[in-house]
Amino acid sequence: MTINMTKITAAAVLIVICGAAASRAIGQQPTISKIQPLRIVKFDGDMAYLLAHLAGSWGVTIGLETDPKQPKSQVSLDVRDATLTDVLNAVVKSAPRYQWRERDGCIEVLPVGASSPILDTMIHNFRATDVDQTEAVNRLMSLPELRGIGMGRKAGSVSSQTKIEKFSIKLDGVTMRQALCGIANESGGRFWIFRTLDEGLFSISNSPR
Repeated sequence: MTINMTKITAAAVLIVICGAAASRAIGQQPTISKIQPLRIVKFDGDMAYLLAHLAGSWGVTIGLETDPKQPKSQVSLDVRDATLTDVLNAVVKSAPRYQWRERDGCIEVLPVGASSPILDTMIHNFRATDVDQTEAVNRLMSLPELRGIGMGRKAGSVSSQTKIEKFSIKLDGVTMRQALCGIANESGGRFWIFRTLDEGLFSISNSPR
């Protein structure tokens, strides 16, 4: 079985599940060690699409910060009877400009030695009620800690395939990166992507497109 993601379609099957699927309940972030093995026989395509589909299929939250020097990265991997850890290791092996880590149940994929300091901005407290993922991010960027930074943000696209979920969230003493993971997790979207653009601009989206 070969999966070619150069031309992705809505009906594309990304993973063959071996064993029970991980929990997808909103508010739960399963650690990698608790996720059952999976199989991706072959993948050749855009890294962001692969990560977004892994997040949605397995109910694990993934955040991607793209490398400003190479915002689109093609990855090619062939792994068999693999765990999610094996797949992520294969991804960064294919795209050596990136590294991955797990923190507080969120998988963070980020450039090696080139992470944006914006995402490390500390948030004292954040509250949002009855919002979707896009609204929550907009409210996050209006906080005093991020208000000046937010002026450089371009609106990110929202995936039409993402079911809009309303939720409430409370966060204290977290970085912007952690806040984005919390929002993606509570919304059920499970994925976010941060792109550094030209002229000091950046975008935040829940869509790999």
